[in-house]
Amino acid sequence: MELHLVVFLAAVIIYIFFLALNISSLVFKPPKIQNNKDNPSVSVVIAIRNGEKSIPNLINCINKQNYQGQFEFILVDDESEDSSKSLILEAVNTNTKIKYASSVEGNNQLSFKKRALDAGIKKSQYDILLFTDVDCSFGNKWVSSMAKKFSDKVDYVVGFSKAKRKYGLANLFQRTDFLILMFSAKAFCDLGYPLASSGQNQGYRKNLFNKIGGYEKIKKLLMGDDSIFLQLCNKLKANIVFNDDKESFVYCRPEKKWIDLFKQRVRWAGDGKIMWRYNFSFYIIMVSTVLSNFFIIFILFTESFDTFYIVFVIKLISELMLQRLGSYRFKISIPITHFIFWYIINIPYVFLMCLGSFFVHHLSWQNRAQK
Repeated sequence: MELHLVVFLAAVIIYIFFLALNISSLVFKPPKIQNNKDNPSVSVVIAIRNGEKSIPNLINCINKQNYQGQFEFILVDDESEDSSKSLILEAVNTNTKIKYASSVEGNNQLSFKKRALDAGIKKSQYDILLFTDVDCSFGNKWVSSMAKKFSDKVDYVVGFSKAKRKYGLANLFQRTDFLILMFSAKAFCDLGYPLASSGQNQGYRKNLFNKIGGYEKIKKLLMGDDSIFLQLCNKLKANIVFNDDKESFVYCRPEKKWIDLFKQRVRWAGDGKIMWRYNFSFYIIMVSTVLSNFFIIFILFTESFDTFYIVFVIKLISELMLQRLGSYRFKISIPITHFIFWYIINIPYVFLMCLGSFFVHHLSWQNRAQK
């Protein structure tokens, strides 16, 4: 057998094994109900760059929070070029729970979002830190649900986020893709090997942040404040849990255009490209995922139809099982038509994301070019 076929088949085997671990976790690992009986004090840090369109909804979500413990929302203006700063200051005057910070107060060795988050963390009063994005929405018990997960010696809480179905096909793909990613994140967290988190919904203790050295080790990365930071914490044997309580769910910005979704995911893939430095096993899983999808394209164009059908169907069944089990666990419906659409588009999509990750340094972030 030729070398490239051996590599492809090895990648398929690794990827199917990865899916099998996801499935077994969702089947055999019971939900963990472990909440802090107290109401720990919480600081929520949100970096805001040109967020004037999203801030009114964010303020509305903040004002509705129903939590008996002490909490604060630190809204960090990241050198916005619109009216974000004035809107934040206006909110500060109407709600004592809201605090203003500027990203210039953060570590000047950091760039983009990480500097803004660093500024917010420096200004925070409490040990438990929660994070979301300005263009996200959350319910009135979000702070309560996330805070109560910090029971006993829990250091890090991975939250669940999803996209609302609002627009056309790009949004449909985004919603299905993000849900499956969250199902996998939940499965591996329960196995004791957390792989991924999202800055749209996560939290950790400030003493863990300081113990890691803040964002110093990832200061040169475009992103890195969620999944890669999670891996740094994992290396220190931090106790990391997944919050599957519906009250903790966060809704991210639904993408209307394919190009906007593509740019967002390429930035994410840019972190994945260097994951080998932080979690080599996870990196191998990522590579096997890319090669498995590329293998389907490759054998289709070489007219090896028997092999194509076998790989296509095995992958389809495995991912469908993950989707169905995840949907059952989280009580979230994904129509089979939506899944099939996602499955077909996902094959070239994964390969394109991999290619795009090599050009991530050419992308701007919030209208700012990388240095």
